[in-house]
Amino acid sequence: MPPAVSVPGATLAFDVAGAPSAPAVAFVHAGVATRAMWDPQFDDLASDHRVVRYDTRGYGGSPGEAVAYSETDDLLRVLDAAEVERAVLVGASRGGRFAIDAALAHPDRVTGLVVIGANPSGMTDDDIEYTPNERELEKAMDEAEAAEDVDALVRIEVQLWDLGPDRDLDDVDPAFVERAIELNVGAAHWDFAGTATPPAHPAIDRLAEIAVPSLVVIGDHDVTDARVAARLLLAGIPGAEECRYADSAHLPSVEHPERFTAHLRDFLARHHL
Repeated sequence: MPPAVSVPGATLAFDVAGAPSAPAVAFVHAGVATRAMWDPQFDDLASDHRVVRYDTRGYGGSPGEAVAYSETDDLLRVLDAAEVERAVLVGASRGGRFAIDAALAHPDRVTGLVVIGANPSGMTDDDIEYTPNERELEKAMDEAEAAEDVDALVRIEVQLWDLGPDRDLDDVDPAFVERAIELNVGAAHWDFAGTATPPAHPAIDRLAEIAVPSLVVIGDHDVTDARVAARLLLAGIPGAEECRYADSAHLPSVEHPERFTAHLRDFLARHHL
């Protein structure tokens, strides 16, 4: 059994590996996956880093109750349980949002920031022009949720985010599609009733306060709002670096794990993290 930490209304499963004295990296998964999405990076970096990953509430091995909670507090509790004082935070999608919020709320605990397809808290899509494919997939997803049709929901989510709204199954490696479905099955859908409390001071208005090395990763086939968010993050975070994947959508770390691990290692090495 993996270790777990009890927090109000939930038990958070996590993994930790690597020498306790090594520089730390903590991974936060996307909303269409579990902590298993980080398998390649977790195993690789454990050779010379202290690595931590966990399932957020309602996902994978972390059941949760119908209570209000803070994703930032949960992340810090996991770091405390793993005896990690400071870490580079690597977050995908919603996990990237949590990582950004943690970097702002607890700058003393964060040494670097890597976000993949992440929207900062407080960002709205009021002025975003979604494509017809995106609108159609969002409508189908709402209908699948209302019908509690998990098979349909997984299929639609994989199409929208993992493949991207402008790619077809024929455009990607079948092994990636299989992995995307496998990861999504453990994701929280309608069976988790917890309510995440948004930060009092949203990140969208505070990006200039982030003072650690930051890498913004984005796939050219990602959804429109994620690509807009990447531009906002690059413009708002001082010194933020861009890492673009022309052949990926929302989860380049899963679709191209070896390449992403190399990019991550390069970022860590250049900034002595």
